[in-house]
Amino acid sequence: MKKNILLTFDYELFLGQRSGTVDNCLIIPSYRILEILNSNNAKAIFFIDTTYLFRLEELSHTNKRAYSDFEKIKKQLNDIAVGGHYLLHHIHPHWLDAQYLEDINQWNLSNTDRFAFTILDDAEKDLLFTYSDGFLSEIYKQAGSTNNCNGFRAGGLFIVPFTCFKPYFEKFNIGNDFSVSPGDKIIGDKWGYDFSNCPSNRVYSFYDQVSLENKDKKFCEFPISKIKIKGITKFLNSVYYRVGLKMPQNIIHGDGQSVADVTGITLPPRPLKNYFSVDLNISVEMLNMALIRSYKKVIKQRHYIHFLSHPKLVSEFSLRSFDRLLKFCNKNFECEYDFARFDKL
Repeated sequence: MKKNILLTFDYELFLGQRSGTVDNCLIIPSYRILEILNSNNAKAIFFIDTTYLFRLEELSHTNKRAYSDFEKIKKQLNDIAVGGHYLLHHIHPHWLDAQYLEDINQWNLSNTDRFAFTILDDAEKDLLFTYSDGFLSEIYKQAGSTNNCNGFRAGGLFIVPFTCFKPYFEKFNIGNDFSVSPGDKIIGDKWGYDFSNCPSNRVYSFYDQVSLENKDKKFCEFPISKIKIKGITKFLNSVYYRVGLKMPQNIIHGDGQSVADVTGITLPPRPLKNYFSVDLNISVEMLNMALIRSYKKVIKQRHYIHFLSHPKLVSEFSLRSFDRLLKFCNKNFECEYDFARFDKL
């Protein structure tokens, strides 16, 4: 039985008061992920936070530690590309307002006034896409890769309105988006999105609105997959997050702080139904003893599965579980991991 399994990783630091270190958030966990991918003959997409790299490269001209970080990242991205994996666009605009903390070689991203791409002016938008395209294209060139950067994931998944992004998709030949999380909805004062009625569990085409399927096939959307947990599984998962995360094997690699409050967003109260069941994005970092069986069940049932993961959030246990899960997939199914070779729409 054929399975289209899309493994994606947001290659980024933490986006809050303290970004964390390059080694712990990116270099160490990403090389561990590459080991597992390569041993299981699986390909993945790494969405590169190129606005961070834009700021880091600027600083690297005058700061030795920033220079060292920038060179480490370029070396790792080259290794990723040489391995046949994809490097695609990922833009978090509020890096433009980040403050460098020289004493600890980290960044403070507390200013979220420009958290979403839509708030930028046209010159800033063009600057970020131009830098991202140039940087990633150069990595591919140096690696001798035939892949190209024809895909995008919006920072925070704020891809709405798509008309704000469309000119840059067209200018830089980006035909694929990976920002839609079906069923999710955020209505903010300045920005938000409503993916309540998006197609799920399959790739679909769209034109001007990512949430509206359009057979014109101008662009392709690869929606993020979800898993519903309830009953004993939900209870055990909650216990894991209260107790299990304190165990050494479950401590995440990353050492930063997540963004606390985003300017212009007021999250709605938690729905009552979430106390009985909840939909979770399928991801490597979510793999724990409570969910492994559920993940296998979902993979058996579905033809298309899209993982949304982050190197900074993985633990040694979740990585070992990821390895076992890929071995399970390869043993029981015909697996396609390259999104460019997924079944036609």
